[in-house]
Amino acid sequence: MKKRISFVLMLISLAGQSWAQETNRNQFSSSPETSRCQIIQSEPAARITLKIDKYTGHVFQLVRGSKGLSWQLIMAEKHPEDNATPNQVNYQVFTSGLAVRMTYLLNVNTGATWQLARDDTFGVFWAALE
Repeated sequence: MKKRISFVLMLISLAGQSWAQETNRNQFSSSPETSRCQIIQSEPAARITLKIDKYTGHVFQLVRGSKGLSWQLIMAEKHPEDNATPNQVNYQVFTSGLAVRMTYLLNVNTGATWQLARDDTFGVFWAALE
């Protein structure tokens, strides 16, 4: 009986620890690795729903306008290390489950990286990291 009670208490303790370690994740469409487009959503902020063209690096944000939902291009600063190979996957987006500001666009071939930023004049844009 004592062993059974100890075992149950241990299971309850482990279950509590596993819930405490839970973190937010990004959500993304399941598509083949070589697919051209992908949709990604940041879990802490559903307003950050992005569509990326993995060949060109163009990233669009889903926005609500007067005519409903539409995709709006997010402008990117020029990056000195950016170079895309035609007709192949060159880019990916990473969103942290912790904060929207930790959303990055990466050229997977050169390592050129941009961070999602916000400016009162320009709105949301990709700021080049060097």
